[in-house]
Amino acid sequence: MNVIVYIAGLFVLSLVVRALRKQPQKFKAPPRIQLFNATPVGQHSRDLIARKHDLDACGLKRIGTYRMDPLNVIASAFSNPAEHICCVVYHHPVVGCFTDMVCKSTSGKSYTATNAPTGGALDHREGQEKHYDKTLAIPALFELAKLHKPEGPYDDWTAENFIAKFETAYAEDMDWRARRGGVTKEEVRRQAAESGKPHSEETIDEATRRVNQKLAQSRSDMR
Repeated sequence: MNVIVYIAGLFVLSLVVRALRKQPQKFKAPPRIQLFNATPVGQHSRDLIARKHDLDACGLKRIGTYRMDPLNVIASAFSNPAEHICCVVYHHPVVGCFTDMVCKSTSGKSYTATNAPTGGALDHREGQEKHYDKTLAIPALFELAKLHKPEGPYDDWTAENFIAKFETAYAEDMDWRARRGGVTKEEVRRQAAESGKPHSEETIDEATRRVNQKLAQSRSDMR
């Protein structure tokens, strides 16, 4: 994605995994999402409490909490303006809690460190460097983002612009994938290899076809 690495890919990956398993496609990868201001409750609140020390130690101040429709995801965003780094802590009822640490320049280049459990099998747009490591906690992600952030000036995220910027970033990523025709066989093959189970070329071909059919249907439903 342009800035936030995992959310668009999360639902594309869900389609790929279910296609490889030859399961019905219950998940959608909507081409557009909407964010609404929310209050952290339940497990997401507990996730934030557990991470408060790490967030404070990295100088990350809360921007806001948001419900992402129709994704069934809630997220809280934080910012360290001095380092031009944005942190987003997500909660999804199936995937659980994961964090993106992002720095983006005004030229459009970005670096993202994430502890998302999967996603490295998918291609990303040029200029959008990603580092996946599900074992890393917030301080390590923050240090990676500081070390590898692109050259400034920087495109900072604030309470005033977060919703619009996040919705735009998601839409741009999904539009980019649509222009490519969906997922490629190589992406599906890499995801199949990550599963550790053998899959025939016939299965990979069929999984690619099913995923791209579902992605095309989601875009058609938007019109």
